[in-house]
Amino acid sequence: MEKSGFFNSSDGDRVYDAIDFAAYFGSLVSNGVFYMTATNLQVLPAIGLAVNVAAGSAWINGYRYENTDALNLPLSTANGSNPRIDRIVVRLSQISRSIQIAVVDGTPAATPVAPALTRTSDIYELCIADVLVPTAATSIVANNITDTRLNTSLCGLVNSLVTAVYE
Repeated sequence: MEKSGFFNSSDGDRVYDAIDFAAYFGSLVSNGVFYMTATNLQVLPAIGLAVNVAAGSAWINGYRYENTDALNLPLSTANGSNPRIDRIVVRLSQISRSIQIAVVDGTPAATPVAPALTRTSDIYELCIADVLVPTAATSIVANNITDTRLNTSLCGLVNSLVTAVYE
């Protein structure tokens, strides 16, 4: 099947969906966080067993996300026997037609590993931080947070595939 676009409609002969625009923009702009400032969607300790995600924006598969204020994310109660690693993700859901920041709980273990990211046609996640939740922890400190925004396999920075040409 051949496709082309975008053209003005004449008597309803051209109908485009958000998915058409997302596919187009997704071919021009890569997934990741926008890096206008070093704090864009940065994950920091909050009071108690929680983290804050700073204001910022991201791009996933042609869709834009923006967080305009610090967002507080409580973490699940720490395990009494083993530590775990939780992931803080920017999650695109085609099912709910939204993008939101979420916590993916890790599995407690003597040597914990971060949970896998979900990357399907319905759900696509970018990991902005890994958070070590120590055994019986009641708070998170900065050393417990691994910033993954610059890791291209987990998140990365938004890049445009269009380059400016000056004559």
